[in-house]
Amino acid sequence: MAFEDENLSPRINGNDSLPVNNDDLAYAETNCKVGAPPSTSSICQLYKTKIDSLIRKNGILEGQLAAALANQEATEKSFSSILKSKQEVDKKLADTMKEMEVLKEKLADLEVTQEEANSLNNIVHSDNVRLEHDVAFLKAVLDDTQKVRINCLSIGMWSSVKNRF
Repeated sequence: MAFEDENLSPRINGNDSLPVNNDDLAYAETNCKVGAPPSTSSICQLYKTKIDSLIRKNGILEGQLAAALANQEATEKSFSSILKSKQEVDKKLADTMKEMEVLKEKLADLEVTQEEANSLNNIVHSDNVRLEHDVAFLKAVLDDTQKVRINCLSIGMWSSVKNRF
């Protein structure tokens, strides 16, 4: 077994592709003599220890992956729910905007109707004023006629005045 100078991490027979933790080698080092090449059984034991460690790490990673996938699925469901809610809100907003446009049109129609009603009201008022003047004029003519009749009756000339009108 050889040690690198920088971190004293053991390597097996100079194989740099297999870094080994010191914990994994505790048993293997007890079977090796200092400066002697490692025995085949100690190398097998080292690999077995390393494989067991990797299997444990793989189990942990599988658990983490399962948790991450469950979290991703929950997030996707939540996102789907949020997206559905957003679509419903967008539809309600579109319906509200359409309703608002209809109400604007109705309001414009009501404003036109109000203007027409005001115009007709002004015409009716003008006609009423004209009729009041006509009634006042006719009342004045009637009053004058009655005064003439009274005067004529008092002097006996009503029948001759009546024929003139």
